[in-house]
Amino acid sequence: MSDDRNYASEVAALSAVQHPDHRALLDFWQAARPEGGLPSRDSFEPAAFRAMLPRIAVIEPCHVLNGERVDPAALAAGIPADAPVTRSFRYRLAGTEIVSRAGRDPTGKTFDALYQGAYLETAKQTYKEILVSRAPHFSQRVFPIGDGTSELRYDRLILPFARDGQTIDSFVLCIVVVSQTGTVKVEGSFRRYT
Repeated sequence: MSDDRNYASEVAALSAVQHPDHRALLDFWQAARPEGGLPSRDSFEPAAFRAMLPRIAVIEPCHVLNGERVDPAALAAGIPADAPVTRSFRYRLAGTEIVSRAGRDPTGKTFDALYQGAYLETAKQTYKEILVSRAPHFSQRVFPIGDGTSELRYDRLILPFARDGQTIDSFVLCIVVVSQTGTVKVEGSFRRYT
């Protein structure tokens, strides 16, 4: 690629947000944010962002046991202390462009079920850091697809939301694709990169 940006999970300052869709989402989030708190995802009206919905995903924090999401009621009821329950994140929904470009639908799946190795750890660490910082996150990423010889390079903006204004219960992610390499396989009206 002839792009001089480092896409190996490079975190960028919010001042680097330039794409109009990212700018509109960030401006919305900042305007909806109450003093000393976080905006509720209920304030996010999808109709206002209709054109970018294919590139948006909603992600929720969760806990996993053996790679599967643990129901919050089970956590409240008490899981044995020696059970290997860990913090993870789950796609509540993913836009059609995200699904098409990745070649799979992550909706309803945890990061642990979708990713592995360093990519999994980096993804989880990013969202854990947002849980602590409570601030928007802008970065440039590379997502390997297919047999590992193809990749998706994209800029992403992740915004934290909290129903109670304090405890993050969801994130809105928006990607802007910079480039994608790989073979396009057409299956009906579905374009899939392999």
